[in-house]
Amino acid sequence: MASSVNVNLYHHFTYFLKGDITKLYITIAIRNLAMGMVGIFTPVYIFLYYQSSFALTALYFGVMFGLYGMFAVFGGRLLGRFGAEKCMFASSFFFIAHFLSLFFIEASSLFVSASLLTSAVGMTLFWPAFHTEFARFSTRKRRGSETGRVNVAMIFPTILAPALGGVLLVLFGFPVLFIAASLLLMTSVTPLFYAPDHHETYTDSFKVAWGRIFRRENRAVSTSLLSEGLEIGVSGYVWPVFLFLVAPEFSEMGFITSVALVGSTLFMLYAGRVSDTKGRTGLLNIGAIWTSFSWVLRYFIATPFSALLANTNYEIARAASSVPYSTFFYERAALLRREADEFIIYFEVVSNMGRFFFFSGLAAIFWLFPLLPIQMTFFLGALFSLGLMLLGNPPKLRLRHA
Repeated sequence: MASSVNVNLYHHFTYFLKGDITKLYITIAIRNLAMGMVGIFTPVYIFLYYQSSFALTALYFGVMFGLYGMFAVFGGRLLGRFGAEKCMFASSFFFIAHFLSLFFIEASSLFVSASLLTSAVGMTLFWPAFHTEFARFSTRKRRGSETGRVNVAMIFPTILAPALGGVLLVLFGFPVLFIAASLLLMTSVTPLFYAPDHHETYTDSFKVAWGRIFRRENRAVSTSLLSEGLEIGVSGYVWPVFLFLVAPEFSEMGFITSVALVGSTLFMLYAGRVSDTKGRTGLLNIGAIWTSFSWVLRYFIATPFSALLANTNYEIARAASSVPYSTFFYERAALLRREADEFIIYFEVVSNMGRFFFFSGLAAIFWLFPLLPIQMTFFLGALFSLGLMLLGNPPKLRLRHA
């Protein structure tokens, strides 16, 4: 009996590993464990480097996203020349270089530029390749469930990652945290050696890629993609700084983030099943409104405990909107077939150039009014959340010229 069970487990395991989408899940899971360990602490690290100047912190991330937005078209070209797997593999080296640059940032201001450049190149290599691969491998009938699972694969490892990162910071400091994240990043690309390499034919010029953003027929899609990018920008880079001001202990920050992710991870599996039914649009609308309300609640946070409650509510609300939103996104990319990579680069340009102008604007505002409370930006997060609903039933997207 034991032998039979072992054989069956072996066959199930080998079948599991044969799926290209599974290899993608494993890669993203390990990668997000690494990035989750440092993700919430990087904005704080930059904030402390600039001596608690939120204006300079916002400018730093604005420049980073601006570089990525400009490089995105090159990412499409590299995707076609080298293939998605090689691009994702190469991105790890640039993220590691980014961590090293952050480590040496105190030694010379030149490492500020190096950290910005390596981060932008890393994102340029990784994200277009990842989005294109998932749109290719996921099946149409189960894209909602698969989106839910890939979101879980992205988030489940990060349940422990912030808490683990906080403990490493308290015990050993940023050097050990950067080294641990770098080693995990190298491990994350191992499954890609066993996946077939896929090449895309990306032919857009900068003029074409940027021109489609402003087409009248693309306004709803562009607004939705812009809103999603800006909302994630506030959540990923403004919220950690505010959380640090409320809960200045790194271990406490990590614990608050990890606990909040538990509920959202469990909810994502349910949201994935709903997204494969007729309730996808309704779930997106409910999730977007719920997320918007969650941002308003975050404004009233005053203690670590209230931060825990508000952040947990936000993460569950964001799960309710992100799964159907991502499902619509990948469905659109998959239906475009050979133009899927053009759609994904279009998304990256819209999202990141929007973040560039947004964070640059924040830098100017907080430079002129340094006493303005950071949580004022949460009302903007609430507004951006509502824009997610536009991807549910927008007009037909037009990529090519008539």
